[in-house]
Amino acid sequence: MFTGFPQDALVFLNDIRFNNNQTFYEANRERYEQQVKAPLRALCDEMTPIIQMIDPKLDTRPGRTMSRIRRDTRFTKDKSPFRDHVWLGWRYPNESRSEGFGMYWGFGPDWLSWGCGCYAADKPLMDALRLHIRRHPDEAREAIFRPALAGYTLYGEAYKKIAVPDDVPQDLRHLYVKKGFGIEYNGGEEEWRMLHTHEMADLLARELTAMAPLQQLMHRMRQQAEHAQQEAQREREEEQRAAAALPDRPAKITVRSADEFDF
Repeated sequence: MFTGFPQDALVFLNDIRFNNNQTFYEANRERYEQQVKAPLRALCDEMTPIIQMIDPKLDTRPGRTMSRIRRDTRFTKDKSPFRDHVWLGWRYPNESRSEGFGMYWGFGPDWLSWGCGCYAADKPLMDALRLHIRRHPDEAREAIFRPALAGYTLYGEAYKKIAVPDDVPQDLRHLYVKKGFGIEYNGGEEEWRMLHTHEMADLLARELTAMAPLQQLMHRMRQQAEHAQQEAQREREEEQRAAAALPDRPAKITVRSADEFDF
């Protein structure tokens, strides 16, 4: 059962921020395992039934849900080998962190937050949402701007130039122009206090439940985006088959005058 993160979890994360090397980690491995990883696993396990109620297809395996202390530095300029923060993230099997739309929670020495959103720009997903906003604005508004999410901040880069149809409601226009988006809550003093007790598990369960309609809506948008892509692919294939079935055209005959030749 999750009983909270001890104060030394924050101290360890702060220490490894300034001592980000193998020697320090090996000397403090037991601190990490007991003070950080163990309570993170307990919180992960306690949230599993909540996530399964939101969508049983979401991946709840700890190996896919929990952050690892070691960073993958193969493709980054920052070669620091260890993370100075931890997180839980729920996405669908076979999705990487850089794709899809998922829910998350995490903290570092000086921040605590949770939310639901895209990791990066996702045009097919957002195109499906844009169409949904035009057809069912009330449903989009209810999922994203519901009272239970009043303390959340909307984030995401917007297109500099994009045509916004006249039928897009005024209060949804700033969402319509996003390349990808998410909502996030940044914890304050009260939430920091909860981090050290079971109250954080109770709070996170409530917040995940509040975010559930948005997660479910965006999963439907993903399915619609994939269906649209499949339909477009089928149309291209049909056009190619139709073109291949046409009789071969005779080669074009070029008529040249005798003046072109040097006799």
